Amino acid sequence: MKMKGKHVTQLTSLLIAALVVLASPEASAAKKMKFKCWTNSEGIRECGNVVPPEYAQQGHEEVNERGLTVGSKQRAKTDEEIEAERLEQARLETERKLAEQQAKSDRILLATYATEYDMRLAHKGKVASIDSRVKHAEHLVKRLKEKLVELIQDAANQERSGKEVSEETLKSIRLVKQQITEQRNFIQEREQEKAQINARFEDELAHFRLLKSR
Repeated sequence: MKMKGKHVTQLTSLLIAALVVLASPEASAAKKMKFKCWTNSEGIRECGNVVPPEYAQQGHEEVNERGLTVGSKQRAKTDEEIEAERLEQARLETERKLAEQQAKSDRILLATYATEYDMRLAHKGKVASIDSRVKHAEHLVKRLKEKLVELIQDAANQERSGKEVSEETLKSIRLVKQQITEQRNFIQEREQEKAQINARFEDELAHFRLLKSR
């Protein structure tokens, strides 16, 4: 049953519905009947056995024959709300995974180093290894430069003798120049790597102190 009208109150609607039901042959069963109440497009609260299709998505309350609320159904969520919830769940899941990764890293850090001295000693070894590779590359660059000077001098001698510079000499010059460039790039990359290691060490050391203080 459905009652409409701006001046019909919720209580009146429920009383009329209850009287009609009690007057029926199945009055005893009607005592357990639940009515649905919703708000229409004019802002008026209405009650009945079935929510009209045009209001089915906005949510409603369920009340018993005494007018007491015994349940409710939330309105259907909009596409924007569903998307917002999806993004929030994704954010929470990302935070959870990051927290798990951090906890794992903390356990490894504490299991690897017992003291700050151990950390500093390991860090010193990493830096020394890089410095050794850089020193070797610098020595190689020096030898390549000496080789390049010899090749250029050989090319000059060929020209002074009235000959064309041989293809073999030109090829060797190009090769040595390429090797010098590669070694210089290698040195630059290792210096950048060392800077990153130093920065990461300072962060890890501070975090290690924090974990130990706990």
